[in-house]
Amino acid sequence: SASPRPPAEEGFKVIVISGLTKNVHKGHLEEIFGAYGRVVGLDLPIFKVSGLNRGKAALEYEGPAQAKEAIRCMDGGVLDGSQLSVQVSFPSI
Repeated sequence: SASPRPPAEEGFKVIVISGLTKNVHKGHLEEIFGAYGRVVGLDLPIFKVSGLNRGKAALEYEGPAQAKEAIRCMDGGVLDGSQLSVQVSFPSI
């Protein structure tokens, strides 16, 4: 029988993007981060009153390799003049 995969390979498919400017919309993130793989989920919380984003988003890829590549390429990258932090989102236990 196949041995269980280690947790790292189980894959963390969700990344957290922070440092977003107020001008960034879901479409921007889908376009930019879609270059690294198929995006299956995106949460960009917004303030109810202003309708502006809260400066961070969670994005889920189809697989962990895509998330890893997005982190490698985009962590420290610049979007709309602001430096981004792109990290793995570990599931809460």
